[in-house]
Amino acid sequence: MSDINRLLDEYGKLCDSAENARRLALWDRPERGIRAETQWHGVPRHAASSGALMPVTAECLEKMWVSVLGMDIRRFYTDPDYSLEYFLTYKMLKFRRFRDDTPLTRDIPVCFGVTHEAGMLGQKVLFMEGEEPQFGKDPIVDEDSVLPSRIDFSRNPYLVDMAIPFHRRVKSLAGSGFRVIFPHWYRGPQGVALYIRGFQNFAVDMYVNEDFARRLLRYVTDAGKQYAAWRAEFTGEALEPCDLFNDDIPLMSPDNYAEFFRELEQELIDFHGGCWYWHSCGDLTRHVPEVRRLRGISLIDFGVTMEDKAEGLKGMSADGVDGAAPESWPAVELRVMAKRHIQEASEEEQKEYVRSILRACRASRVERYVIRSSGMSILLGGERDLDSLARWVDLAREVQAEKDPG
Repeated sequence: MSDINRLLDEYGKLCDSAENARRLALWDRPERGIRAETQWHGVPRHAASSGALMPVTAECLEKMWVSVLGMDIRRFYTDPDYSLEYFLTYKMLKFRRFRDDTPLTRDIPVCFGVTHEAGMLGQKVLFMEGEEPQFGKDPIVDEDSVLPSRIDFSRNPYLVDMAIPFHRRVKSLAGSGFRVIFPHWYRGPQGVALYIRGFQNFAVDMYVNEDFARRLLRYVTDAGKQYAAWRAEFTGEALEPCDLFNDDIPLMSPDNYAEFFRELEQELIDFHGGCWYWHSCGDLTRHVPEVRRLRGISLIDFGVTMEDKAEGLKGMSADGVDGAAPESWPAVELRVMAKRHIQEASEEEQKEYVRSILRACRASRVERYVIRSSGMSILLGGERDLDSLARWVDLAREVQAEKDPG
């Protein structure tokens, strides 16, 4: 038996295990938990008012696996055999090492990181030693660029030369017992526009060249819809709810988010029949009421830089948002900064921060949420870092089980 076949067999047994069945039972529509990227984003099946503990999940940055497993990040993104081997390896390591609620599924995503959408539109992508895929430094559009109204993705060099062969190889290795996911378009209009125009350039455009900024946003929104339609035809799969990943929405004011981006995001949500996961880097606190006005979102990310989750959660019930009853609200993924609240914190400090999150959820009437450690990288030394994360999972559960955690 080859190493890949052995890993697939071992992984499949864990998928069929009693422990994995326990984890899967915690989630609503668990088949959607693995989608455009390798990390799990799930919606809890039960509400907190049911008395059930809310799920706890733990993730690491890929550089963790460089230290712990000796993984070569560049090969992970360029060599499909190697990518599959290490995807299976680190997923199984996490499953066995952390007693969290992240399940395994037979879904294997082909993902090229933040560069995927911009790469299809012609942005240079660099595969460098020890790093995730990076953008070339020069923007590819300016106010004089001719932005096509239609893109023929069947002839797209990025797809034809890299993504399609990569997917085909992983699919042939995995066999019929697994679903290998062809890359989704999962960046929102803001993120893609920033990447192909440049952060500073696009921010200035919004103020001094609004017509061009809107033309660029229309271009990337239409490109996302066209790609989704092409992908559905190419794979034979129906359109499904999208994801909307943004790169630091808080760089713009809440008013600018509402004026420039929100309606385009709603257009994509309507086109796909929903949005599974809405994400932005940065502290989203001031923007939550505007994001909540989007219709059709299943899960909203409250990221690690939103230190005071209570302030952000207040925006879930802001005046004018869709769905007045808490049971109709999207679920919230409450991400904890690993460095500050795990690796550099005492156990009591870790527990008190989780208590503060639980108090905030109760005060804001948020019924469905996930407590998640996110972004852990190397600080204490790979093995010690993983030990600290495993211990945090236990502490987060202990706090939820307290009779009066607040």
